[in-house]
Amino acid sequence: MASTPLYTLLCLGTACVLFFLSGGLSLKYDILGRNESLNFSSVSTSGCQLTYTSRGVNASCTNLNLHSVPEGLPYNTTVLDLSRNVIETLYNKSFTYLPDIIKLDLSYNNITAIEGGTFKPLGINEIHVLQLTLGFIKNIVPLNQSIHHPHHSPKIHLINLVSNYLISFQDFVFWGLNQTNILKLGYNFISTLSNYTFCGLDQLIEIDLSDNNLIYLPEGMFFCNKVLQKLRLNRNKIQSWSGSTISNLCSLNHLNLSGNKIKNIDNGTQTFPSLEYLDLSLNAITYIQFIPLQIYTNLKILDMSNNDLFWILPNTFSGLTNLKELYLTNELLTHYSKPFQYMSNLHILDLSSAIQDMTSDVTLFTNLTSLKRLFLCKNNLQSRHLFDTLTSRSLFTNLETLLTLDLRENDLDMLAPGTFNPLKKLEILLLSQSSVKVLFTGVFEGLTSLKALDLSDNYISSISDDVFPIQSQLSVLNMSNNNLGIISMTLFNINPDFQSLYIQHNKITTIKRGTIFPKNFTIDASRNPLGCTCDLRWFVKWLRLSNVEVIHPNDTLCSQSSIKDMVESPILSFNPDKYCGINILLITSVSLTGILVVALSLLAYWKRWWFNYKAFLLRLAICGYKEMVQDFEDHDYEYQLNLMFQEEDQEWVDDIMKPVLQERFPHLERVVFGDNDLHLGMFYINALHYAVENSFKTVLLLSNNSVREAWFITKVRIALEELNDSKLDKVILFFLEDIDDEDLPYLVRLFLSKNKPYMLWTDDEDGQKLFWAQFEKSMRSNKELNSVIPV
Repeated sequence: MASTPLYTLLCLGTACVLFFLSGGLSLKYDILGRNESLNFSSVSTSGCQLTYTSRGVNASCTNLNLHSVPEGLPYNTTVLDLSRNVIETLYNKSFTYLPDIIKLDLSYNNITAIEGGTFKPLGINEIHVLQLTLGFIKNIVPLNQSIHHPHHSPKIHLINLVSNYLISFQDFVFWGLNQTNILKLGYNFISTLSNYTFCGLDQLIEIDLSDNNLIYLPEGMFFCNKVLQKLRLNRNKIQSWSGSTISNLCSLNHLNLSGNKIKNIDNGTQTFPSLEYLDLSLNAITYIQFIPLQIYTNLKILDMSNNDLFWILPNTFSGLTNLKELYLTNELLTHYSKPFQYMSNLHILDLSSAIQDMTSDVTLFTNLTSLKRLFLCKNNLQSRHLFDTLTSRSLFTNLETLLTLDLRENDLDMLAPGTFNPLKKLEILLLSQSSVKVLFTGVFEGLTSLKALDLSDNYISSISDDVFPIQSQLSVLNMSNNNLGIISMTLFNINPDFQSLYIQHNKITTIKRGTIFPKNFTIDASRNPLGCTCDLRWFVKWLRLSNVEVIHPNDTLCSQSSIKDMVESPILSFNPDKYCGINILLITSVSLTGILVVALSLLAYWKRWWFNYKAFLLRLAICGYKEMVQDFEDHDYEYQLNLMFQEEDQEWVDDIMKPVLQERFPHLERVVFGDNDLHLGMFYINALHYAVENSFKTVLLLSNNSVREAWFITKVRIALEELNDSKLDKVILFFLEDIDDEDLPYLVRLFLSKNKPYMLWTDDEDGQKLFWAQFEKSMRSNKELNSVIPV
């Protein structure tokens, strides 16, 4: 017991040292005395950098060549980073003094083996994230089930063992981690797993086994993980897949099998009503009928890209009535007939680089009544595939709900009118790199909702005035990298809200006078052979004077056909008036006059307080004080000055008002500084009345805080009542900051409407001189009132 005081003193001393090392403790209290914020800066302990936060301590102990867990860390450490050290072994009870950690990072160390329940023997109760990535771990030693009860094990929400040297596991290797939710084992060398590998992980929701060497998974592989929702097996070497592997996973909703060598899938007769995401891309599936997809009754997203599929039967997707997204990119489809007829809820369909033998079968997209986005790029499509001129039927006849259509990198040399007529709701159409040469009148006639059109990287040499419908909503047009030589004069007289035009890298030499452009939009005309001559004079002036943003102006150069001095110069530097007969002297004079007016205006604004101050002094010199009727006499009033303000403005009074009164107004000796100087023998209201009635001048300090206080408004009312009773202008308002008109109380606005004296405090030095000069003048005498203020 005798050592207890000494121990207490040592603890207090340690706390004080940490206090000063941390740069001090900053506390803020509200008016009720409650703690508002607590901030610490960083300190260094045992070579570790400690950062104190509201949740605890973050300890960074990286690159310290540590062989073991450092001692002396605070008990409330919540984030411990021990990465990039040389720790080889985690000894028993290494973390006894750190029972609860949000994140523990042991990445980039030399640990080669750990126990499945490692962190209970080491003294930790709970870890939210455990990082053991990019290490040398080869073995995980299972705990003795007879000794370690799983309910006494630590709670670890996420275990990350990515990028180690794990090859295989013993049964029950993760025993004792029954509260773990996420297990990441990607980028290892795991080749075999047993049915009991993951037993003990009762609460496992997600497991990542991607980028390993798995070839085969036994039936009932995850029978111990009944609540598993997300399973990632992508980029392994699995050659066949059986639904019995996941037969008991009733909650599984995400299954990723991409990047394997799967040819066939045996799903059996069991259905998977919870599965919503299935990725079978980058496998070796060639015949989709071998995969009974009907068992995935609630599937929302299916990705089968990069499988070299060549055959889809009419009933292949018949059971996927809830599917929203289907990806079939980079396939070899040659046999298909009404493949999507049962997918009325599909929103996204990606067939990029998928169809090898495209036909003009208008039934290809039958019953896709909800489709929003369709991708058909890189399919060697020709114009005849999109529109059958014999029957006048479009390939898109059944796609009334389509919003985005991607036809990039096809061979659409001449698009026939009527091709896009069914697409009344289409908003985005992508036709770049599609070898388009001619745009016939009416080709976009049906696209009344079109907002963005990409025709870049084609061979278009001209575009007619009526290529877009009159009621077009087009706002973005990209025609860069074509062969355009001229822009139609009324091409953009279709939509007043047109926003962006990209015509760079064409063959445009001039823009005809009278060409209609929107008022507020963006244009990129760079890398065109524009001739900076008098014919382009109107366009250059329009660019300068209108609200137009020119993209890449330094690349929008005058061509060789331009005026000699302007060749290879930016067209915005072209001054047509210099070469086209305009009076340069007149323009220069007007410009200089404008600049001078702007400069003088800026100068007047910058020096406004100086000018006001000098003007005030000038008025005093000329007019004097004729309006004053009552000279100041010390014996007339008990107090010479009465300052009324709220407690929040005490700092301004102490730091500014009092020093100025002492320096510039030493004769003002009887001053009431707020509530603290009121008469002690009176009630508060009576004391306020007494101070106002017996003061030569009463000054009210207004701020955003004071105008919201009921007591301060009471002070204003008392001051105005005295003003009416005495018939003298003995009340002055000091505005310490700008206050919005709607925030001004009614009495203050009424006072100001009577042209009563007020002063505005400013940070400007000249403004402050004017402020004190006005105050000095007001303290000389009081003016008689012409009328009262109703209060």
